[in-house]
Amino acid sequence: MNNEKQRLVLLVALCLLSTFAIQILLEKAGLGPKPKPKDDPAAAQAEPGKDGAAEKPPKAVADADAEKDKPKEQAEKAPEVKTPKVELVEPAELVLGATRKAGPSDYWLQLQLTQIGAGVAAIDSARFEREFEGKNPHRPMQLIKDDPGAPPSLAVNIVSLGDPVVADAPPSEIPLDGMTWDVVRDDQKRIVHPIPADARSESETKGAEVVFRTSVGDPAVTLTKTFRLLKGQNGFEMELGIESPGKERTVTYKLLGPHGIPIEGEWYTGTFRDAVFGGTNAKPITISALDIVKKGEGVESYESFPLKFAGIENQYFALLVEPDPTPLNQDDRKETKSIPVVLHQDMKDKQKSDIGVEITSKPAKVGPNQPVSQKFKVFAGPKTVDALVPYGAEELAKYRKTGWFGIPFAPEVASVIGPLLDYIYQFTSSVARAFGGKAGNYGVSIILLTLLVRLCMFPLGRKQAIMAKKMQDLQPHLKEIQEKYKENKEEQTRETFALYKRHKVNPMGGCLPALIQMPIFVGLWQALNTSVHLRHAPFLYIQNLAAPDMLFRFPWELPVVGWYFNLLPFLVVSLMLVQTKLFSPPATTPEAEMQQKMMKYMMVFMAFMFYKVPSGLGIYFITSSLWQIGERLLLPKVSAKAAASGGSNDGKSPPGGGGGGGNGAPPKPPGKLAQFWERMLEEAKKDPTYRKVMGDIEQNKDNGAQPRERDRDQRRPRARPGKRR
Repeated sequence: MNNEKQRLVLLVALCLLSTFAIQILLEKAGLGPKPKPKDDPAAAQAEPGKDGAAEKPPKAVADADAEKDKPKEQAEKAPEVKTPKVELVEPAELVLGATRKAGPSDYWLQLQLTQIGAGVAAIDSARFEREFEGKNPHRPMQLIKDDPGAPPSLAVNIVSLGDPVVADAPPSEIPLDGMTWDVVRDDQKRIVHPIPADARSESETKGAEVVFRTSVGDPAVTLTKTFRLLKGQNGFEMELGIESPGKERTVTYKLLGPHGIPIEGEWYTGTFRDAVFGGTNAKPITISALDIVKKGEGVESYESFPLKFAGIENQYFALLVEPDPTPLNQDDRKETKSIPVVLHQDMKDKQKSDIGVEITSKPAKVGPNQPVSQKFKVFAGPKTVDALVPYGAEELAKYRKTGWFGIPFAPEVASVIGPLLDYIYQFTSSVARAFGGKAGNYGVSIILLTLLVRLCMFPLGRKQAIMAKKMQDLQPHLKEIQEKYKENKEEQTRETFALYKRHKVNPMGGCLPALIQMPIFVGLWQALNTSVHLRHAPFLYIQNLAAPDMLFRFPWELPVVGWYFNLLPFLVVSLMLVQTKLFSPPATTPEAEMQQKMMKYMMVFMAFMFYKVPSGLGIYFITSSLWQIGERLLLPKVSAKAAASGGSNDGKSPPGGGGGGGNGAPPKPPGKLAQFWERMLEEAKKDPTYRKVMGDIEQNKDNGAQPRERDRDQRRPRARPGKRR
């Protein structure tokens, strides 16, 4: 019996030992079950048959583990958040319009909408192309660029959502620009709702719309935003609706206007991004991005006038928000103020910062059966008069910058030159179509405009050529006078003006054509900086007449010059130097010689100062200079004959200064235009110093020559005693 008991104990011991050994071997081999933590309630509940617990699937165990790993504060707040279930939509489904080449009955814009903030992420134009970049220049113009780091354009935030019964309630601001809004489908479950062209036909549409909706607060306040885009328009509509079916509330909101407009010609332009505000019966107010960044929180808000429009602009395009209908007085307005804001500050160049506008509404009461809605018309297009008139913003089509361009009559001349250039372009288009072409050319139009201007100024240019010829003929006599009276400046001046008067020479006559051309020059400058039709207009090797000609690109950016070599400024200066060499009278004094040298150096300096001017302006200068050179070289006989008929035949006149008609024939009476220019030249002579000197000369003539000779003898130095004279 004892042996049997011993064998039994040994068998039990061997069984237990083998059990533990097998388990250890399985764990070492990775085949055994993982040990469960002692304090893991989820594992204990997962064991079947223990305390009547049912077996959980692996996903339930994983969810329980994830819930345990969450921070304590997040786990406590999660049940309190009540957000409606939102259906996420692909961005490709939130597109209105198209970017194919647009006709009058097609979409002119394409809007990319976004659920986050229920706003506009990007806008592309179907009528204009963006700046030339890379190998594919023909890409749609992007009026608004997608910026994930900023709220979308036309985003709305609740500034105050309170109970009108409670006085002095603290504001409860609710940001909605980062919230995901729900997309409302129509009866056919479509995201983009077509707008039928008329009530009888649904096959043809005049536009489309997308509707967003969200609810905030307790009791809930529902906000609805509808974006509506119609065909053949440079803008779209955004309608905001607010409802509070539970109880009466007071709602104040602020609207972020469109932002993200690109900078046209970043390396050469002087216009980057500007905020603009227009009020009823008030001129537009423009403030640059640089000023907005500098002023910071101290930037001015516009509260004094009912808002007509507000937005941002660059050189050729604008993005504007207009309340619809436009308020006519303070009582009709629904906004309290509008203010420029900075979305992204450029730390290297502050004037390139991204800016926008923000419009704050008046407190509006909403409640059961008392909804509130407001429409906004949004303009996104070129700054042309035809496009801006429906928005009451046609003033934006004008050049509104001041500075050294504040020349009298320049804006008036610019308002004439722009339409005149368009008419000439239509003429070139007609000629091109007659020869099988498709369109005209603005480069040829600028050349024809320059020729037209020079042709109108031909009588004055002819007078200038005659005066220049006379001045050249008088140079020997002027030099004699300077040598004779070099110690008596007063007598020298008197004799010089007497010589001018005898030969009917006006030394200031050559300045008048330049003064008359100055408003034309500035007017063309303003037209090139405002006319979107000249943007991307090609001519010869030039791709954009509104930009520098950019003959070739440097491998690196150079100071002052930039990335491109521009040829036209140097051609302009070269022609100016040729004119100076050919037609300027020779210097008779060291001062005049030094002045001519300084003018040559100044012209070279001007080549760099005007290095980044539009190439269309360079074409104007080159054409005008070639006309003037040809006018002086091809009409020498006419100028000489006119100069010969203008002087006195007293034997003292210089060559070409005879006084008669040459062959004894009576001179031809001048025409009305010549008489007009003659009167203008006479007005130029009405200088106080000139009148005083001429008066002294006339007085000496009336008294006879003897007093003048006697005066000269008195002023002549006497000989010393004992020496012969």
